[in-house]
Amino acid sequence: MTAVPKTLAPRTPARATAWLVGVVTLLHLIVAGRVELGADEAHYALYGLHLAWSYFDHPPMVGWLQALVLPFSQSDFALRLMPAVLLVASSTVLYRLTRTIFPDDSPWLGFAAVAVLHSSIALNTMGIMMLPEDPLLLFGLLSVSSLYHAVHKPALSRWLLLGLFMGLAGLSKYTAIALVPTVLLYLQWERKWTLIRTPGPWIAALVGAILVCPVFIWNAQHDWISLAFQWHHGTGGTHWKISRMLQSQAAQLLAYGPGLYIFGYVAVASGLRKRTDHGTRLLLSLSLPLLVLFAWSSGKTATLPHWTALAWAGLAPLVARLVFRHWRHFAWRLGVAASLLYSVGLILVLHSLLFTPWLRMPPYANPLAEVYGWQAAAKRALALRQEMERTPGSKPVLFTGYWTEAARLAWYARPQRLVVTDRRYDQFDLWFGSPRKGARGIFIATRRWHHGPRTEGPNSFARCVRVDHLDIVVHGRAFNTFTFYRCSGYGQHAP
Repeated sequence: MTAVPKTLAPRTPARATAWLVGVVTLLHLIVAGRVELGADEAHYALYGLHLAWSYFDHPPMVGWLQALVLPFSQSDFALRLMPAVLLVASSTVLYRLTRTIFPDDSPWLGFAAVAVLHSSIALNTMGIMMLPEDPLLLFGLLSVSSLYHAVHKPALSRWLLLGLFMGLAGLSKYTAIALVPTVLLYLQWERKWTLIRTPGPWIAALVGAILVCPVFIWNAQHDWISLAFQWHHGTGGTHWKISRMLQSQAAQLLAYGPGLYIFGYVAVASGLRKRTDHGTRLLLSLSLPLLVLFAWSSGKTATLPHWTALAWAGLAPLVARLVFRHWRHFAWRLGVAASLLYSVGLILVLHSLLFTPWLRMPPYANPLAEVYGWQAAAKRALALRQEMERTPGSKPVLFTGYWTEAARLAWYARPQRLVVTDRRYDQFDLWFGSPRKGARGIFIATRRWHHGPRTEGPNSFARCVRVDHLDIVVHGRAFNTFTFYRCSGYGQHAP
């Protein structure tokens, strides 16, 4: 344990943590309004505009939270305030949780855990982008904090809080189901199965089940499309392949940084070997179900790195503890320095690029090209649709070919209807309807559609004519491009 002067120990770590979180949040806010919304961000902003009990691809929490912001402002900056607030709250909970479950360790362990969290590229950038993982991270950490208190100081109020936070986590993302094995695993490791015979755990389960009822009610009203989609999404693919799983692990290494990823697995191995304290068992109970779940599912189908965010955040205190214990060894100090150089360097580079795109790249090759031009494209498409409306025929609509394009275009063209021409029945079909036979309108084509919209085969138009083109140029460099087509006769064969 690191010796800390008694006069400094109670307040200095908390103050240092507040300063760290404050500086990181300020960094997020500086760049928050500099670029347009990404595909996921725009999609969840549309959630907030179209409030419902649940949605095609996720439970409703992410939309409900954005709906709190929209009455005051619909700017890009405003829509990035909620993720910043959620990350501040999660950092605070992580600090308090670390201090609680490791009371005999250095009072600086809480600060170190938060520092590990914010040194991770994926976890740090969650403070800029609104994702379902943002509320899941907060409510997941609150769940394990309540679990710890309920197991070691049983009281009905603590079990009620556990049910509340697990229910809110379930309203955030379907992967919150992994918190159920977290509870069972922790009870097993703590040898507290006798608690099952008390009312507390059952009341927690009842509260959590009641809170997630909106998700099941919505699914029952929509032929269970969300649950079916998630099941297929998580278990897709024909055969389990280790190559797919290794690709997923490589993506997590890059996204979370070698410090959290490598030291995190070392902490898991060390914790499983010893498991000598309540805190280690608690954090392993949180992280292992998620890591195992996505390691297995990534062998079946592609997974995204941020899906394991809660697991890696749960390992942050164990990584900090491991570093404290081995700090006297030069190899560990070198490893920490190298990982900080990688992670903090990339975080600063990313924020500088969001502030101003200084990186010189060939035309349309900039890695941040996808967050430029959507508002201008939507404005141009609306003007072209208005011109088309003055010609004979049915009322024209806006078309595009894929949901990631539709999310940004629909957000910036709101409240204009935008129809997606792909085969999948999803949230855009629920919001704006599926393409109608014979429909006409303006098709907005991105570089994905370099040959233009289809005029042969299924999901095609009878006729399409190119009417306009828009290049997005930033600081004299071409970033993005959009082409606009006047199309008619959807679902009909050309004569």
